[in-house]
Amino acid sequence: MNFRTAVVLSILAVPLVSAGQTLRFAAGSCAELRSPEQEAIFAEIEKKNPSFFFWLGDNTYYTAREWNDSTLMAENWKRRLSSPPLAKMMKAIPQRAIWDDHDFGPNDADSSYALKEVSARIFSSVFAETPFEYAKYGDLRWSERRGTAHFIALDDRTHRGPVGTQVLGVGQLEWLSSELEANRDAQVVFVAVGSQVLNLAESFENMVRYPAERMELLNRCARFPGTLVFLTGDRHHGEVEELVHGGKRFIEVCSSPLTSKVFPPRSPETEVNTTIVGKPINQEHFAMLTVANNKLIVEYFDTKGQTIVNVAYGL
Repeated sequence: MNFRTAVVLSILAVPLVSAGQTLRFAAGSCAELRSPEQEAIFAEIEKKNPSFFFWLGDNTYYTAREWNDSTLMAENWKRRLSSPPLAKMMKAIPQRAIWDDHDFGPNDADSSYALKEVSARIFSSVFAETPFEYAKYGDLRWSERRGTAHFIALDDRTHRGPVGTQVLGVGQLEWLSSELEANRDAQVVFVAVGSQVLNLAESFENMVRYPAERMELLNRCARFPGTLVFLTGDRHHGEVEELVHGGKRFIEVCSSPLTSKVFPPRSPETEVNTTIVGKPINQEHFAMLTVANNKLIVEYFDTKGQTIVNVAYGL
C-alpha cells in the first residue's frame, strides 16, 4: 500500500530563522476528532500565523479495531485531517510532529507493538514536512536548526520497554548528546518528547517512572551551555515546569489537550510535583513560544485565541 496517498498535504518550505530574527511557533497535543465548535481551535492557531505548528503527540486516536489494521489506520488519519479548520491550518502553516501512544498504536503501547513499522510509515507520510530519517535510525527522531534555536525531537515509543526500564534507549540518548554537542553555540535547544520529563509525581507515563534513564537524560542535557526547554504533551492539561539539576535550570512546556477531554491533575500529584510554575491549565488550549531579543516567551491560548498564561525567561 502506498501510504503517502492516504492523505494529501501541501508541503511548504519552512524558512529557517537567521540570528537576531524572531522565531515564533505554536505547539499542542491530544487532538481527537471532535465537534465543529471544538475543531475551531485550529482556526485560532492559523490566525496567530506562527512559523510552524509543532504536534506533540496523540495527534489522532486509533481504536482497538484500527491499530491492528494498516488500512483502517490510514483511514483514521484521512477522517482526522478532513476537519475543515484543521485542513486549512495544515495547508497554511508548515508542520512538524512527534508521536505518542495513541497515534503510534494501542494505549500505552511500547516496542512490542507488532505494527510499529507500518505505523511509522503512515505517520511519516501524514507529516511529510517533518525531517524524519526512519531508514537511518529505525525510529521517528529528528532535528533541525533555526538560527540561534535548535530542535531535537525524540521518539518515546519505538524503543519503550516495561515501566522502570527505558523509554528512549541508549542509541537515541547517544544521538541526543551528539546533537547537543554539535549545537553548543545555540542560544536555546527545544527537546520534544511525548512523555513529561520534569514532573516529580509518578503520573501516567511520565519519565519519573523510568528513574535511571530520566537521570541519564537530565545529566546529558545538563552539559548543554545554553537554555534547554522540554516540549511535552500527553497529560490533558497544560503546565510550565522548572527544575534545577546538575546546576542547570530546565524548563518544560507541556501543552495538552487541543481538542480531547481535559483531565486536571489530582492529589497526590498536586502535592508531589513541586516543579510546576503557577497553576495547571485545565481547558483546551495551544501554546505559543517566541524566541527574540534574548528572551523566551511562553504563552498559552484558549480555543478563542485569548491569552491564558504568559511567562517570560531570559536567555
